[in-house]
Amino acid sequence: MAMSFEEFRTSLTSADLRAALGVQLTDLEAQQVADDPASAQSWYAYWLSTQPTTPPPPAGPAFDAPPPAFDAPPAAYDAPPPAYAAAPGYAAAPGYAAQGGAPAYPGYAPVPDGRPGKKKRVGLWVTLSILGALLVIAAIVVIFAFATARHWTKTDVPEQPETFRSEEYETGRVDVTMDDVNPCSVNQDWTDCTNLMVATYTAACVDVELTETAALLCTEYSSAIDEMKAQDGEGYYVATLGSYGSLHQTPEIDTRQVSNDDYEPAVTHEAVCYLGFIGECE
Repeated sequence: MAMSFEEFRTSLTSADLRAALGVQLTDLEAQQVADDPASAQSWYAYWLSTQPTTPPPPAGPAFDAPPPAFDAPPAAYDAPPPAYAAAPGYAAAPGYAAQGGAPAYPGYAPVPDGRPGKKKRVGLWVTLSILGALLVIAAIVVIFAFATARHWTKTDVPEQPETFRSEEYETGRVDVTMDDVNPCSVNQDWTDCTNLMVATYTAACVDVELTETAALLCTEYSSAIDEMKAQDGEGYYVATLGSYGSLHQTPEIDTRQVSNDDYEPAVTHEAVCYLGFIGECE
């Protein structure tokens, strides 16, 4: 005797009995079918049609194929039941579509596999990861820039060299010259003439720093005085004037370079160049 509808409906809630009947439903799907009389009736009729030796059930005509899908969900429900996957090798039960397929009832939309909130969180994490990577790269670039920075002295205003001018000045030495006017005169006492020459020599050559030329002249003049002293005698007088004249003293003049006091140091500051092109680079 074939299994009754109530027995079939009760068997749906047991995993072992479902396996024996060949009904491939999960526990949740089987419970939903058992709770829905119309769905249970459809599955019962479909199951009977797969049993070749089982006579048609008294509750309704036998089906050679699953009954057609319902055009609308049962009136007792506001929304159609979820689609159920058919057993392997069999077409889907009436009123139900394979999971992920077209809806079994008008207006019914299958539940998406993933959660939208989770996808949004994944996108947020990707964005944060990219931003974090960019921040790390920026930090590395900044550290490298400071580590390799080149410090150098930049000239803002070039140095102005010192300039000089030429000027004449007294060296502190004296130059001595001799003119043609002899300090003595003819018939003058020899001793008096000698004393005049000594006075001329003393005024020009003594207690001063002489130039080389003046020193030679004064030495020669002193030798002439010594010679006159050696020739002096009682009653001697000057018969003729010699070649010696009077001596004259003049300061030695030379030329020197004098600073114009116009030196100006260069105006500089410490410059820094980062990465060869940022900051103050040469």
